[in-house]
Amino acid sequence: MSDILEAIERKKRGGELPEPLIRSVVSGYTAGEIPDYQMAALLMAIFIRGMSYGETLALTRAMADSGRRYSFPECVDKHSTGGVGDKVSLTALPLAAACGAPVAKLSGRGLGITGGTVDKLESIPGLSCALTEERFRRQVEEVGLAIAEAGELAPADRAIYALRDATGTVDSLPLIGSSIVSKKAATGAGHLLYDVKCGSGAFMRTRREARELAGLLVRLSADLGIRASAVISDMSHPLGRAVGNALEVRESLRFLRGEGAPEDLAAVARAVAVRLLELKGVPEPERAVERALASGQAYELFARFVRAQGGDEGALERLPLSPRVREVRSPAAGHVERFDALGVGRAALLLGAGRRKKGDPVDHGAGVELLVGPGERVEEGQAVARLYGDRDAERAAGLVAGALRLSPEPAPPPPAILDSL
Repeated sequence: MSDILEAIERKKRGGELPEPLIRSVVSGYTAGEIPDYQMAALLMAIFIRGMSYGETLALTRAMADSGRRYSFPECVDKHSTGGVGDKVSLTALPLAAACGAPVAKLSGRGLGITGGTVDKLESIPGLSCALTEERFRRQVEEVGLAIAEAGELAPADRAIYALRDATGTVDSLPLIGSSIVSKKAATGAGHLLYDVKCGSGAFMRTRREARELAGLLVRLSADLGIRASAVISDMSHPLGRAVGNALEVRESLRFLRGEGAPEDLAAVARAVAVRLLELKGVPEPERAVERALASGQAYELFARFVRAQGGDEGALERLPLSPRVREVRSPAAGHVERFDALGVGRAALLLGAGRRKKGDPVDHGAGVELLVGPGERVEEGQAVARLYGDRDAERAAGLVAGALRLSPEPAPPPPAILDSL
């Protein structure tokens, strides 16, 4: 019996897969020796029967070892499980780097509601995230911050994730954990923070689910030699007020310049930067973060990063946004409880800020800008959001209007950071 058939038979009966068998299946599928239909059968068996922690760790190691691996033991990195308006990499990472914690980050493009970190950065004219390993290393040393497209690392995860997406087996905790940590282990940063989102606009809808995933990510990382920690942050409302690639960069720059930012974005960016500095062992991290913001060091480091990756620093003052703008008005009077993150994210996708399927182009200038936040009083007919872009704009406007939650009295918003590990 072949290894893949043995794995299917064992797992469909609830048995445990030994590490050599897991490694054989992962390498065989990556090499194209195992067909999709057999791997899909194994993934469905795992989805139904689950995996022990030992199996999950073995799968993580096998996928991390499936291609080249980098080594940046003195660097920090963060990973977010994704959300609406999630611009933490654009804010917290330059801030941490400005405080003396070098950042080596490999990122991807978004698939779904909004763009990924690479899409957001590429809304800056000229900026490229296609860096060779040599250039990536040199930039980490010279600038203290490099963000590149993941490319060839963990090819097994790339292949298996695509199959999971096509077979309805994405939402399996062992498969999610091994996918995330294998890529981070291959990147090679020695200190890692996971930002696990929780709420309607996140993959993990409840705090219990988010905490379970966060615990798994930290445990897997520790067993692979990475010093890791996690925060659980709220994603019932978009993070900040900008949703869309250039819009999110613009809002991030305002934060880094000290020009003011929505309270939730400022809280999460500061918290993530502080936790990264703690992992790195930087003394008095809170004070270091405030100094970097007040002095302009965080913004200057981001500007150096943009120049190093070929971006037009002058364009940071005038990022190209869609000239087609329309307003969404409140259907009633009341106090803003929240904008449902999922509804706003779907509107941004309709406008072109995200991808319905892999390979779709994104419109860097499209998106949603919220004009009011939780607790604020609005009147009937008051403008509460701006839409950038004219693709499916009527439907997008309906989604944003439907996402607005009003209450008779002002209610305090949930804390930006819900929990930490």
